[in-house]
Amino acid sequence: MEKKIIFSNTLKWNSEYQASIFFGDKASFEFATPPEFHGPEGFISPEELFVASAHACCLTTFIAKAKKAGINLMFYESSAEGVLEKVDGQLMFTKIAVNSRIKTDSDKEKVRKIVKQVEQSALVINSMKTNVTIEATIE
Repeated sequence: MEKKIIFSNTLKWNSEYQASIFFGDKASFEFATPPEFHGPEGFISPEELFVASAHACCLTTFIAKAKKAGINLMFYESSAEGVLEKVDGQLMFTKIAVNSRIKTDSDKEKVRKIVKQVEQSALVINSMKTNVTIEATIE
């Protein structure tokens, strides 16, 4: 693996609390602040994307570890719920709970161990309490 891998996207503000985000030529979609924060109904919010990023990373990390361990995965389905609350006067996610349903004909104890490894080592989850810097060009 290279020392540094860069993932990027661009976004364009549309109106009020709503914008579009573009992932090069792969995909794009509109998003907005959730209605709880004065955004319009019917859009995915950054808060939902935050929870979805952790959730998706759980699956992809599980698949990688299961393949490496020779696990035959027959079915995987999960749901995730993020809890947003005030801590020291600041709104933040205090918990993301992922509930998975996994079907395999492989050693079930081995699968349980992999699930615990995912909880400890999933890249996005381990990165969530990070320093964020913003550089702005004001025109």
